[in-house]
Amino acid sequence: MKHVYALAAMLLAFFAFSTGAFAQTYTAVRDGNWNDPSAGGPWDPSGIPSSTCLNCTITINSGVTVTLNAHVTLTGVSTFFIGSNGSAPAKLLIPASGGSDFATSFNLILSSAGADLAQLKLLYANTSVDASAATTRDGVFSFSNSGILKKEIGTAPWQVFGADGSTQLTGTIQGGSVLTGPTTINGLGTLPVVLMNFTAVAENGVVALNWATAQESNSDHFSVERSTDNGSHWQILGNVAAQGYSSSQVNYSFSDQSPVSGVNQYRLLAVDRDGKSGYSIIKVVRTNLISGVSVYPNPAKDYVNVSIGTETTSGASIRLINQAGQTLAQRKLSGAAGTTVSLPVSSYPQGNYLIVVTGADGSQQTSKVFISRQ
Repeated sequence: MKHVYALAAMLLAFFAFSTGAFAQTYTAVRDGNWNDPSAGGPWDPSGIPSSTCLNCTITINSGVTVTLNAHVTLTGVSTFFIGSNGSAPAKLLIPASGGSDFATSFNLILSSAGADLAQLKLLYANTSVDASAATTRDGVFSFSNSGILKKEIGTAPWQVFGADGSTQLTGTIQGGSVLTGPTTINGLGTLPVVLMNFTAVAENGVVALNWATAQESNSDHFSVERSTDNGSHWQILGNVAAQGYSSSQVNYSFSDQSPVSGVNQYRLLAVDRDGKSGYSIIKVVRTNLISGVSVYPNPAKDYVNVSIGTETTSGASIRLINQAGQTLAQRKLSGAAGTTVSLPVSSYPQGNYLIVVTGADGSQQTSKVFISRQ
């Protein structure tokens, strides 16, 4: 029996140790910087929360302002209470870090783990999180199981990040620079889509747009927008219905049949069924890159010159084609601007031929030339 009691005592001691190790409590009782080791900073004697806090309870007491000068991730069933132990204002202040990634920025990331839930709770109407000075990766983010890292509180531009920290989506997505209570944010929030592989390519006078989503939740459609004045104005070219719900890659495409001559900018607006939306990155396509083509002499006897204007901004190919559609001669140029190419034609029979100059975007200029044997 004594052995049973001893074993029970050992188990209770182990359980108490394990619970203490994996369920930690931290309380801010005075103003100060989060990461200030001198005199404990704002924290009571329990110490400073670790940068990755599993199953933690963190509290800012009423009347206390804590400045988040650190990168903190809450995981598991962690909960961060702002405005506890009274109704006086409590605040989490997030300044600008100038950091180039999440690890060097000032942020609070709520990360879900399985069915667990990391939460931020503002308990009273006059409690707040103020990230009005925040930069791109400063603020409060929620990180879902699907690998979406969403800015909940911070300043524009609103951005969504993949699990590797890469930018996935930009636009008006969520939140604002200041959030006031009472409210709750958790680590299970999702966006309409995780966007990937957005491309825009010009070919034969048409711009083909292709993109894919790695995941969709409650998505409704994509609006394809184009700007021809460097982003000052945007026109909706069309809408593409979204899959709605998917955990695997879904591919989409759209064609702009009438791009303007010059610079075309394209972006996608992803819209979900609740009306939330977000913009993709912008893709730039230059069309009709071939300009100022002249062909001489015409008629030609021994050779024909093909001159390409100085405004041409890419490489080009030049083809001599007979009336049967056969390519008789071809030259490729890596830098075509201001170039003159001579094609020998003395071996071809008399008749009409075509000179076709094709730009890197697929745009073409076609000229007729007559080869004479007189």
